Amino acid sequence: MATVVLPEVTRALYPFKSHYLTLSDGKRMHYVDEGPEDGEVIVFVHGYPTWSFLYRAFLVYYAAQGYRTIALDLIGFGLSDKPANRRYHTFKRHVYNLIECVDALGLQDITLVMEDWGGPIGLGYAVRHEQNVRRLVIMNSWLFHDTYPGRLRPLLRLLARPVIGEVLLGVLGLSISLGIQRGTSRRMSSTVLLGYRAPFREARSRTALYQFPRLLHGPPNTPSLQLMRELELELEVLHTTPTLILWGKDDPFFSVEQSQLWKKKLPRARGPIAVPGAHFLPEDNPEALMQELDAFLAEPF
Repeated sequence: MATVVLPEVTRALYPFKSHYLTLSDGKRMHYVDEGPEDGEVIVFVHGYPTWSFLYRAFLVYYAAQGYRTIALDLIGFGLSDKPANRRYHTFKRHVYNLIECVDALGLQDITLVMEDWGGPIGLGYAVRHEQNVRRLVIMNSWLFHDTYPGRLRPLLRLLARPVIGEVLLGVLGLSISLGIQRGTSRRMSSTVLLGYRAPFREARSRTALYQFPRLLHGPPNTPSLQLMRELELELEVLHTTPTLILWGKDDPFFSVEQSQLWKKKLPRARGPIAVPGAHFLPEDNPEALMQELDAFLAEPF
């Protein structure tokens, strides 16, 4: 698949060298690898409908602090391959892709920073490789399908219907033009919005954008939902893993009350700490997040 060429104004905001990993299924995963090779590793996992562009400020800041910072683009997002086959996009596939990426890069003793869909996918790695996870940072995410926010269920039912998701999210690209804008409280410039839209300029590149919502809708035996329930039960293996829960208090999708579910499942976690901002906290309030993350990284464990 052809490499995505970013506009110059986007590259000015995202000035990182691109790296590509060819996965065992032949798909190319794009990632950024900044900072010293022997530095403590932080892996940033984005959610929907963003890409590693979301973490651009963190890559610069923590690389300068001596950390090795890795931010990947899930397959179907950002500068990674975007398979047109909608059946490619399963929860299990994306968890396996993350596992393969971490293994292939030889990353050890990692801190996982996750938001939105990055939470379930990142924790899919963590519960199976808890010995290789030094810390967890969870932001505005979920792994509790049976208590998924009620306010989103009608929308998911609509988007799961044949044709509708393809038109709204594939042809019209509303997940970018509306989803990101609604999920942020800080007014974004046209340049920043262009950065989020840049990898999805053509309708054929948006298969993941209309398939991901469908992973959360279906009968109880839907494979993605079954895997979520399994992972929720397996969270107990992470009870001793240092964890920080950060939450945008003005999130229109997941309320602050939703963050308490993480505290019940990971009772030793620090937080949840409510941070001014909405759903996409790394975009809304990177300064506050860095302050909390700095303190967390400095704690002796």
